[in-house]
Amino acid sequence: QGLFLESRKRLLSIQKDDKDYPEAQAFFKRTVEPARLKLLRYYVRKAKAEEKRGEWAKAEEDYHMATELSQQPKALLGYQKDMNLKARQLRLDSLYAIRKKEDLVWLDWKKGYTPPIGLLGNDIVFLEASTNLKKLTEERLLQTKKLFKKHEFDDEPELAWLYADSYLRLSPGDKKAQNLKNAMATAVPQGFTLPKEGKKVEAVKVVKATEEKVSSRQVTKLMAQKKWLQAKEKALELRRQGDRKADKLLKKIITKISEMAEVTYRKGNIAFRTEDIDSAVSFWQKAVDLKPNEQTYVDSLRRGKQIQERLKALKAEEK
Repeated sequence: QGLFLESRKRLLSIQKDDKDYPEAQAFFKRTVEPARLKLLRYYVRKAKAEEKRGEWAKAEEDYHMATELSQQPKALLGYQKDMNLKARQLRLDSLYAIRKKEDLVWLDWKKGYTPPIGLLGNDIVFLEASTNLKKLTEERLLQTKKLFKKHEFDDEPELAWLYADSYLRLSPGDKKAQNLKNAMATAVPQGFTLPKEGKKVEAVKVVKATEEKVSSRQVTKLMAQKKWLQAKEKALELRRQGDRKADKLLKKIITKISEMAEVTYRKGNIAFRTEDIDSAVSFWQKAVDLKPNEQTYVDSLRRGKQIQERLKALKAEEK
């Protein structure tokens, strides 16, 4: 199962007067310890190569793998922390640029529904459109508030700062948002750099999407073809169109996808118990494809891929 330190700990806990002691020591020296050291070197080399390429998130993950295999992980923990900060910095910088562009588009839209010369200043159609946009803006503000509260609770100050900043862009002068933003600015880790707010952002060209109408017949056809994920996507679109048949179809599709995912996941468990790791990973991947938000499936797939990688690393010849 790839639990080398646990295996090591249990073997070393066997006392000298135990009849299994000689065999445990031999197994420890011949198999467990060489495998642990080989994997440790593998993950350190892999992490350093990823760090050199600027793949911070992958490097962080592999330094973490190495710390789990190390008896003295202090230095490795330092590298892992450094990669974590670099990944977080990159994430923040990218999200900030995107979010600021989005906010500027919203602010531009707010000015857009002004009746042109030739219509009355309170033209009813323009007024309805402006009122609808106001409601959408309020929903965006509510979602933004939830996001900065969530990231504050999750101890991710830079992301809480980001969404508080976005909130203030659409609702200037909000004291609670400003206080939170100030607090988060002081809570970010040492060495972290918040984006410069005065930096110019490129103008965004808004392209109006042309939505294709979906029919219930299209959805039922996909269901008959057993294309369940495509059927779900179309059923959701049908629901957004306000079709009354959408909810009933969607319920059937979601039920079927859940059943298929659970059956596939169990097949993966059976394969894993028979030590067929490749088949287990294949089944778990299919289960995750069907239900990507099911944490049990995601955890099993991650664990299976780790074991798969470790087995491959142990079989490989070291350079």
